[in-house]
Amino acid sequence: MSSDHNHRQSREWIPYLLLIIVLVAFWMTASIVDVALWTQRKQWPVWMFRYFDTFWLTLHAFLLPLLIVMILKPRLNAFLAFFAAAFLGSVAWDLIYSWLTRGRLISDSMVRWFVPDYDQPVNIGVTEAGALWFYLARVVIGLMLLYALLVRLNRSGVFSLRKRRGESPV
Repeated sequence: MSSDHNHRQSREWIPYLLLIIVLVAFWMTASIVDVALWTQRKQWPVWMFRYFDTFWLTLHAFLLPLLIVMILKPRLNAFLAFFAAAFLGSVAWDLIYSWLTRGRLISDSMVRWFVPDYDQPVNIGVTEAGALWFYLARVVIGLMLLYALLVRLNRSGVFSLRKRRGESPV
């Protein structure tokens, strides 16, 4: 066995350790969401009022899943796939939220999006028309990222968008 092979084997545990750390952090942030769901706001710690959006939306719903993907598959294609899914999934998230809270898909449900302080809520004034434009922009970006991924996969030979002459499609 070469020393290069031994060095590779000795470093093989690093992605698993990183994955364990990120997954534990993911489930730790879920506890903050549990507090929000199952306790009255007057019982929340003060820091939670100020930073709940940071924990829930930024860390738990975006950054930690991105880190999981990048640990498992640290490639540009995985990055493109994640962001395509993030843009398209965030639209689905907002549409479902709007449907469940307002009874219709397009509404003013984003009027308090990213509220910095629950004690003094700020109305950012997103109307139904503004929400629709925001949804459309994210769908277009998500589809562009998906197209970029498909182009990269096609160029690398993972699959072909056109049938190649004389080759089987599988």
